[in-house]
Amino acid sequence: MRRSLLGLALAGVASAGTAWAQEPDDGALPPVAYRNRLIGLPYVTYSPQTKVQFGVVGGYQFKWPGMGADSTTRPSYLATNFGYTTKGQWTTFLGTSLFTPRSDWWFTANIGAAYFPVFYYGIGPHTLEADTNLMTSRAIQIDLRALRRWGRELYLGPAYRLSSVFDLSWQYPSRIPATLSGGNGGVNSGFGATVLLEDRNSTTTPTTGHYLQLDYLYHGSITGSDFHYSHLVLDGRAYVPLRGGLDVIALAAYAEFNGSGVPIQSMALLANGTSQELMRGVYLGRFRDRHEVVSQAEYRGHLKGRFGYVVFGAAGNVFGSPGNGLFDDVKFTYGAGLRFNVNPADPLNIRFDYTLTTFGGGGLSVGAAEAF
Repeated sequence: MRRSLLGLALAGVASAGTAWAQEPDDGALPPVAYRNRLIGLPYVTYSPQTKVQFGVVGGYQFKWPGMGADSTTRPSYLATNFGYTTKGQWTTFLGTSLFTPRSDWWFTANIGAAYFPVFYYGIGPHTLEADTNLMTSRAIQIDLRALRRWGRELYLGPAYRLSSVFDLSWQYPSRIPATLSGGNGGVNSGFGATVLLEDRNSTTTPTTGHYLQLDYLYHGSITGSDFHYSHLVLDGRAYVPLRGGLDVIALAAYAEFNGSGVPIQSMALLANGTSQELMRGVYLGRFRDRHEVVSQAEYRGHLKGRFGYVVFGAAGNVFGSPGNGLFDDVKFTYGAGLRFNVNPADPLNIRFDYTLTTFGGGGLSVGAAEAF
């Protein structure tokens, strides 16, 4: 497989476990207390750069203590993973999404560290397989948000991101120009804000509602960064229920824009490992550049009991470096997959998707929760 299943599983588990409980109608039975849930998923994968990889991902879904029967308090989660390869490479991750009573505050934190190889193909939408240059480094990454709720849908608050890459080495160092931003690693530290409008009935298996997020981060010497640039993300999603909510059409659009000083490690990546997986099944970083625009659509159908299926497609591209525009060699992916709900009380799907592409590559991806 060209893409490690680890990143896919991590991104899915890290995005799992927050669902709105609906207000009961007058005269309805008292709400049932929320049941906390612990979920674990061991895995074994293989890729040419890591050889055999062993690991485990896990998640704990819960509500704030004492709020188990409160329908206005959203469930929280804690997610973790550890992976180790037969070549001595490793990665570890800890993430949380924490809602305070009545969901007045939403705190998120994702902390990861790794010693792991990544294939670097160069910058722009026209890079070739022959351009492969293995990049090995040690890295630490931290993402933090503290969002205050205003009304039913609006969340607003500060955001911080730290990425430190060190002990970086290249398979073919002669191919890397000395002026390449991030070519020797460095500290990337950005501070800004997040604005979010959300009324989804679930973030693990949404069937109704919408999601619209705006992120802005500034990186510079004042924030402790070796690199100077601005980072802007727009992330929109909508869900249309069918067959009484058993099936759903899911739509998503994602756009990312970075200033000219962005290092290669923080550029926009096709096949992005985020809570919204962009063009899944493609090797992470197969295409990278300053900017990125992706649109996705998915039909999620119910089969029987805990089983379901999906059919999906996506179109997108990276651009922004000299001579590369948005519509230069647009990329397309498509595929299908199966779902199994491991937690009917607060739905959480394990997903198995197979992706085909118009530019070569693709393959199987496994994760927890829906891609978006």
